[in-house]
Amino acid sequence: MKGKFIQHFTGPVKFSSECRTHFHRLYHNTRDCSTPAFYKRCARLLTRLAMSPLCMQS
Repeated sequence: MKGKFIQHFTGPVKFSSECRTHFHRLYHNTRDCSTPAFYKRCARLLTRLAMSPLCMQS
């Protein structure tokens, strides 16, 4: 359910192999992505990560 809810807010977001570890850290270990009340905030964090220079390199 968490994945569907966050995908609704972010749309189809792809992460490069360099960025995948950061994605897993955010998605599985932060309060924003583990508490249903903060899923919208989690979606915003993941979108910002996807647009960051670290993830746009490849």
